Order: sequence, then C-alpha cells, then structure tokens
Amino acid sequence: MKNLYAINSWAFIICVLISFTVYGAIIALPILGIIQIIISVKIGNNFKQLPKSIKISSFICLLSVLMALIIIKIIVLNQLLIFFIWSFMAIILAGFHLAITRLIINYNTKLSQTIE
Repeated sequence: MKNLYAINSWAFIICVLISFTVYGAIIALPILGIIQIIISVKIGNNFKQLPKSIKISSFICLLSVLMALIIIKIIVLNQLLIFFIWSFMAIILAGFHLAITRLIINYNTKLSQTIE
C-alpha cells in the first residue's frame, strides 16, 4: 500500500504542475485519472479489511466523481469554460483520492505497530 500512495502522490504532484499550462492539463489529467482508477481497483481488492471511516470516504469520493461528471454533462457553456471547470474539479477530486490513500497508509501503519 505504501507504493500505491507514493505512486499516487508523485502522479498528483507532477500532474498539478503540468496542469498550469492549458495543453499540459489536457494530457496530464487523463493520465492521472487512469493511474487513480488502477489504484482504486487495487484498494477495492482489500476493501473488506479497511475500517468504516475509509470505506465512507471512498464512497463519498466515488459519489463526488459521479456528481462532477453529471454536472459537466448538464452545464452547456462555452468549451473553454467547461475545460477549466473540469480541470479544477479533476484536481480537487484527485487530491481527495490522494488523501484517502494516505488514510489507508496511516491505518496500515497503526495496524502493523499494534501487531508488533
């Protein structure tokens, strides 16, 4: 799990830095999304073992992503404004996903210290 957090944090930092340019965001954010989907699938494999607080946070993150997609589909504004709204929402949701992976790392660290 520590590797997942490290990959997620580095991908997040790099993509946010690249996103300061318009064309960089077009390339970086979908790549970050793919990385986070893969990480979510790996977390989902161990979902039953996670505490309730992390499960609730994961569910809220999933609902937030779905709501963001629905809002983007409903709002029909000019293309550039939709792009900036989409980019801003994607970065916020990616940060939320990063926080969830950090919670999992903290939980696993406490669990391993309790066992020792």
